[in-house]
Amino acid sequence: MDGEVTLESLRVKHALLDAAIKEEENHIWKNLSKIEELKREKLKRKDEILRMTLQQVSKN
Repeated sequence: MDGEVTLESLRVKHALLDAAIKEEENHIWKNLSKIEELKREKLKRKDEILRMTLQQVSKN
């Protein structure tokens, strides 16, 4: 089970990235490059969630 990526763990990472983006956007001096990086990571997690969900649906 170590190293195994689950749908739930991806959703948690996605939510944490969303929170980090919101926190960074609320700073007076926004770090735009950091925000862009976080958004790219969040999009990767979203894609992984979708891929994993579609795999589970196709198995059933």
